[in-house]
Amino acid sequence: MYPLADNKNFNSNKMKTDIKTLILMLTVVFASCSDKDCIELPDPNTQQSSCDKGLLIIGSALDNTNMNAEFSLDSISKPITSPLTISTVRTDVQQSFFNVTTRPSNYDAYDAVTDTYFIEFPLEQRCYLYDVSAASRQEFIVAGFYAAPVFHNSTLYALEVDFNNFGYATDPAVFEIETINQSDGSTTAIASGTFPLLSRFDWESMSSAIDGNGNLYFVSGTNLVSFNTQTLATNHTELVPTFDSVDNNQQFIGLEYRNNGNLLAIRNRNDALINSLDLVEIDLSNPTNPTVLYDFTANSINLNIEFYSTTYDPCDDSYYITNIDAVTNTSTFYEIDLSTNQITTESVPVYTMGIATKNN
Repeated sequence: MYPLADNKNFNSNKMKTDIKTLILMLTVVFASCSDKDCIELPDPNTQQSSCDKGLLIIGSALDNTNMNAEFSLDSISKPITSPLTISTVRTDVQQSFFNVTTRPSNYDAYDAVTDTYFIEFPLEQRCYLYDVSAASRQEFIVAGFYAAPVFHNSTLYALEVDFNNFGYATDPAVFEIETINQSDGSTTAIASGTFPLLSRFDWESMSSAIDGNGNLYFVSGTNLVSFNTQTLATNHTELVPTFDSVDNNQQFIGLEYRNNGNLLAIRNRNDALINSLDLVEIDLSNPTNPTVLYDFTANSINLNIEFYSTTYDPCDDSYYITNIDAVTNTSTFYEIDLSTNQITTESVPVYTMGIATKNN
């Protein structure tokens, strides 16, 4: 045992030497012992156990006999397997007027703290709030053209585009940031903004993301709107300052926040010069110069940019897409591992939408 630190004869150099010797001895012991006898230390680079919480997704199948649409909230297990391991949380049936094509974009959100999943079907002006653990559901009928809901600290936020123009912005674009009451689906405006409009900005093409500091991001067309939940300040960034509907027509969808501090989005270019679709990374310090991470066009992958949903799992740095075939009512599921740039593709026999990671 070492003497107490206040002992006048305490030799600090000797203590340092002895500690180094002890560390060296432990290193030799761990290196030489058998698998049976060794203590297995956790690898700080391995997070697989915490990354296996899985995904939530809505599945829909049309009953052609009774002309009803059956919706189910499902859970997809991770790591991803082939075929996908899918379990049903809750199943509901809607009347025929409520068909699967009434949800065109990313209108879902998940809160891990309360285990709450939210999804809106804007064309029917209905939204559903699921208590996942209790497998219960609330249905609300709402008015307005808010889009791309996102949770922060268990509060549900959304962006509403110009109500007076049915949710489609004209120049200059006008928007409000709103909170959604989770008891009745009503909304409360907490901030607003306006900006000069070059490309489209509407509820139909909107998607959202959130960082770890309470900043919300919304994208539609080439317009990136940010909102600080603490200061209530809004900001607009034009991602393509040289946008032109003929010679430089671009659109960003599927917005997600990556664990390195950048944004992810699917960029669609369809103009007289370029026809391409790719997954890009947007550095917020240089947002007009995104980096291509995966080229869908070069890999012969065609995505339906109207009927789709995305999510990103920061735990294993993976981006997920469900892509809908609106003719066959089937889907394709994609997992893109951004650390290896590998893609996994699975066919799903039903219409899937509203994918969300449980790791948030």
